[in-house]
Amino acid sequence: MELEIIDIDELGRGLAKNDGKVCFINKALPNEIVKSKVVVNNKKYMECKVVEIIKKSNKRINSFCPYSNNCDGCSFDITTYENSLKLKEQAIIESFKNDISFFKIESNPKHVGYRNKISLKVLNEQIGYYEENTHNFISIKSCSLAKESINNIIKDFNLFKFKEGMLTIRSNYNDEILLIIDTLEDLNIAKELFLKHKIVGIIKNNQVIYQDSFFYERRNGLLYKVSYDAFFQINELVSEKIVKDIIKNLTNNDVVLDLYCGVGYFSLPMSLKVKEVVGIEVVKNAVVNATLNKKLNNISNVNFILGKVEDKIDKIPLKFTKVLVDPPRSGLDKKTINFLLEKEIPMILYVSCNPKTLKNNLSKLKSKYKIIDFKGYDMFSYTKHIECLCILSLKEW
Repeated sequence: MELEIIDIDELGRGLAKNDGKVCFINKALPNEIVKSKVVVNNKKYMECKVVEIIKKSNKRINSFCPYSNNCDGCSFDITTYENSLKLKEQAIIESFKNDISFFKIESNPKHVGYRNKISLKVLNEQIGYYEENTHNFISIKSCSLAKESINNIIKDFNLFKFKEGMLTIRSNYNDEILLIIDTLEDLNIAKELFLKHKIVGIIKNNQVIYQDSFFYERRNGLLYKVSYDAFFQINELVSEKIVKDIIKNLTNNDVVLDLYCGVGYFSLPMSLKVKEVVGIEVVKNAVVNATLNKKLNNISNVNFILGKVEDKIDKIPLKFTKVLVDPPRSGLDKKTINFLLEKEIPMILYVSCNPKTLKNNLSKLKSKYKIIDFKGYDMFSYTKHIECLCILSLKEW
């Protein structure tokens, strides 16, 4: 099927039309004509894969990744870094055209080698990724987006000696490694692995089998204990930029509610500026980490609550002046949105990794809030993902 790419959507896919249906084509650039095959055929749209480029954009370049033709993880490795930012900016402006007229993405100082965590499939003693929307396995020897310490582990995968399962590799500021393994097999890891790498913990099927279940991270001048199953920002340099921009919107008298606070990544630096912070998090290990982290950094004006955000928010007696939300990709639930609308907290700082759910949440919050700042961060360079910080202020009636 021959398609002409007319635009880019908010997920970085090329847009085309065929017989009245919208077509989404990964790794296709505006003004290109491509021959494609259908991967998903829905009543209203199709998802397609490029088979051949008939007319090539002058913005297209050869990818730095040897797996580019099969792995769809990097949507924008086919163009320059500068152009990838422009395409992402255009996609957000188009998607939020009723709310914003200008949108700028802060660049990533380190375009590759920035990820401190990756999860890989193990199949037939090989390690790699599944091709997007398929079960086609792609064996890899390295990932260009991952830190060097992680790629060094991948190169030595033969030392793990298991055939099938999952391997998650996490690396901290000191290149120490946590390995999270899911497999039904017995493990017989070669001693050479421990001699060559700074492995501080191995967790198999959620059970610690070597040393610790955590390591320490250093960000924003603070120390964080991070358990193997606790969320932590994957890009050091860009995530620190976000913290600085959040802090700019706070005052010494603020009382801040931090929803989905994790190990206290935002809570702790905010506490150094404000009067008090309360964080809510559902992952038990993350709350244990967060509570320890405030002690590690001699911070006393933060408290952390374990539980689902929607179950805990209306049980806190404090009156908050600002709320920070950093929800999962699914966004805010209905109860949390209603709480924010009812309490009329003067400012909402919304950190989002999913523009689609951010847009949906904003459509409801706009009844009482207005956007006063909206900024992007290239947290996930060359991929379709964008991190956003949207600042909302309560409307004056």
